[in-house]
Formats: sequence, structure tokens, C-alpha cells
Amino acid sequence: MSVVNVILAGGASRRFGEPKASHVYQGKPLYEHVKKQLLDAQTIIISHPALLPFFKARGEQAVWLDDEQMRGCGPLAGMYTAMQKQDADWYLVTACDMPFIRKETAEVLSSYCNEHVDAVVPFVQGRLQPLFALYHRRCLPFIHACLKENQLAIKDLLQKLKVRVVPEDELNVTSNEFHNINKRSDLPENGMI
Repeated sequence: MSVVNVILAGGASRRFGEPKASHVYQGKPLYEHVKKQLLDAQTIIISHPALLPFFKARGEQAVWLDDEQMRGCGPLAGMYTAMQKQDADWYLVTACDMPFIRKETAEVLSSYCNEHVDAVVPFVQGRLQPLFALYHRRCLPFIHACLKENQLAIKDLLQKLKVRVVPEDELNVTSNEFHNINKRSDLPENGMI
């Protein structure tokens, strides 16, 4: 089973006030906190033009802009771009603003990947967490269809797929692991929530 890690770092970060991926927290940019906790596989970053010099300066090689036709269409555009440009069986898709995720959780999620499911999505804190989840390459035509139909919410995509939902108790998650950062006050000084 081949896997590629995909960090989505192309959002506007309006509420945060600056690009979240490059915001330094506890000595390193948020995206690096995320990258360190992903599966042992190639990591690609989907971003926007303004952040390309930042990522290049950090030595990142695989940084791509959303497909031109899909640019500005949110996470689905990033997923589409990653699957179009990089061959793999599975894609661990994560947002750049989840600095508390853990490699152990990614590994448990990957253990649910098989030929009978299209996506493996955790269910934590009473809701699905589709931006720290695994998607099979066979999702690509469904993602493309959602984009063409302007159905840009990931929940629209999930309705078209065979999804293995993994409950919180099977993941042994920490209390803050799926906390995403929308504004600066969401980042506690000590790293705990």
C-alpha cells in the first residue's frame, strides 16, 4: 500500500490574520508541527503563491499550487491537485492548522485502509474529522464531480464514498488532538488545551 501525506496549506486564514502554515508556535511553523506527526511517507504541501517563497526557504521540495481550474475551491481542490499530480494508493489528508495531531493516530487510521473502503475518517468530539483522514485514489472522480457541481463541502464528497468511520475510543486520542487553530487565541502558551 503506497501512501502520500498531503498538507493543505492554501487557505486564506482571514480570522487568524496571517497564513497559519507559517505562523511560528513553540519555535517552529505550524505546518512543521503537523508534518512531524504524519505517516512515514512522502509529504506534499498544497499552498498558494504567496507562501511558495516561505516553503522554499524551509527546504520544502514538494509544494504545489491548486490546479488552476480548481483554485479557490477549498480542501477538495487541494485533494484533487494532490491526487492528480502524485500517484499513490492512499492519501493522508490533513490541515496545516492541527498542530496537536499525533503520529500514533495516523498509524491507527491507516490500519483501517483496505479495498472495501474509499475513505477512513475519524469521529471525534461528536463529529467527523475529514481533514485528518485517509482517502483512496479511487475518490478522485468523485472529488472531480463535486468540484464540477460546485459541491465544495467535504461532507458532500463523503456522501458519495464508502467511508469507514473510526470512533474516538478506537483511536485513543488526546483531548486537544483534533483542535484546529482558527484564531491566535486558539494557541495556548503551554501547548495544551
